[in-house]
This record gives sequence, C-alpha cells and structure tokens, in this order.
Amino acid sequence: MRNLFILCVICLFALVMPSCVHQPDQPGNPPPSDDNIVEPLEPPESVVSLSPNLTQIIFALDASEYLVAVDDYSVYPPEAAMLPRVGNYMDPDLEALAATDPDLVLIVEVDEGTGDLLAGLGLAYISYGNNTIDEILGSITDLGWLMARTSEVEIITSDWNSTLNDVRTALEGVEPREVALVIGRNPGRLQDIYVAGSGSYLGEIIELAGGVNVFGDQPMMWPQIGAESMVGADPDIIIDSTLSKGASDEQFEALREDWDELPGLRALRNDRIIIPTEGWFQIPGAHLDSILMLFAHWIHPEIFPDEVNDPNL
Repeated sequence: MRNLFILCVICLFALVMPSCVHQPDQPGNPPPSDDNIVEPLEPPESVVSLSPNLTQIIFALDASEYLVAVDDYSVYPPEAAMLPRVGNYMDPDLEALAATDPDLVLIVEVDEGTGDLLAGLGLAYISYGNNTIDEILGSITDLGWLMARTSEVEIITSDWNSTLNDVRTALEGVEPREVALVIGRNPGRLQDIYVAGSGSYLGEIIELAGGVNVFGDQPMMWPQIGAESMVGADPDIIIDSTLSKGASDEQFEALREDWDELPGLRALRNDRIIIPTEGWFQIPGAHLDSILMLFAHWIHPEIFPDEVNDPNL
C-alpha cells in the first residue's frame, strides 16, 4: 500500500505561475505578492480545496465554514471526511467540481493542465507552495488573510516559533544523529525506496530536530534509491513511513522485518528503525510545531521523551 505522502506530494514537481488578476490589498483578499494567483473579483464565500494540506490549514484557522468540498485525500482532521469529494489535484471530478459552484478553488503548485481546467470552467483559483517550511508558513499567512483569520495565523506562527526556539535550546551542544527518512517503498522487499532529499520540509525538520539527513545532498526532493545506497549511507536512524494509518499490526511488523535483509545496518543493530503508525506528520499543513516535536522525539528520545499525539484529534 503506497502511503498518503507519495500520493499527495511526489507528483508536485512541475511548478507553474498562471496569469494574475490582483485585487486591492484589503481583508478578504490575499496580499498581491505572488504571480501564481487568479483571484476572485470579491472575497469568497464558498471554497473548494484540492489539497490535503490546504484543507487542514483551513480547519486550523477555524474557517471550515468556507469549505463546500475537498479532494479525495483530505482526511485530516477527521471532520474533513464529512465534506463532499471532487476527485484530486491530478484527476479532479470536473462535473462534481462545477456542481459546487465555488467562488474559489485552492490548489497547490501543480502542472499547467490543472490551472487550465479550472480556468476553462470559469473558476477562480489560487495556487500555494507546500514544499518548504517557509512556503507552508506563507500559505498559512495568505489563507488567513483570505479568510479574515489573521489572529489565528498569529497563534499558529507563534506556536511554531516557540517550539522551534525550545528545540534549538534543548539541542545546544548535542551531537546530531544521521537520519534516513523513507517516504515510500514496496512492502515485502527493499526496492524502489523513496527518501527525503533536498528542498523538502521534512528534510528541514530532520535538521531542526537534531538530525543530519543522509540523503540531503540529493538534488531531487524525493529521490529514489536502492538498498545499496542505504547501506552506504548507514544512518543512525531509519524512519520508514511507507504505511499510512489504517494498516494492520501485522503489516507494520512485516515492514520492519524487511530491513532484516540488511543486517549490517547500524540502525538495525541498534534497534533504531522507526515505523510510524500514523500519517499525520506527512501533511505539510498547520501543525509544523507538532511535527518538529515528533521528529525530535524520534531522533533524541533521551532529550524529548514524550510521544507526540495526533494534533488533528
């Protein structure tokens, strides 16, 4: 079973900047700072989200009343599952989307075809970045402006900055540990292993949480590697997040046992192969502070002993 993260993120490589129709800088309209915006003529009253991270952010901003539909992969928070579905960003259900008659569609930076489809339906849309921490924080800020939730934005960003400062203080003088983050592979064999490379928020989180991303020098954001590359890197810790929420205990155990094929791995010898049973940290949305604390716990449990619970619940 491919995990949610691969379905929602790996395909976002082709970036575009659609034509722009700016509105005055006023509450209810995003600040005109980007060129990837096709804005509605008035502040929206009904919104469709075609990305799980944008859906999560809207709920965290306490602005879910704007949402009339979401994409198929929007499962965080659980309340999102109650909303109508309109396909996904790679294959939207155009009939269902048009039937919602939204004032605005929210998308992540995708291939040009998605923007053209929306424009062909006469739908206004805005695309947001979600690759790096700065892009995610920028998306939170812009959505807060769009939906008149600036005070909620301040709370989210304050929580992030406070957590970041706390983690940095606790890690002063602490030796970083080498980490490999597997975001997807074929269960049952160590093939087609996708890892966090350079330019991704999860790679940044590893570094901020007191780790060194052993594949951080890879030019691609989510490079594919072989088992021999993992052996060569020989990280202290392997986080294998291939399975998403809903898998059985037997599936998770089988996933860990796959690594027995490489008995020389330091992470295996030291029992430092981590198999997450929840996928909430794979969403580049509103809970960066909790994601940072979770990775700090995984990488330095002697300093951060407490497990971090799903903040969506």
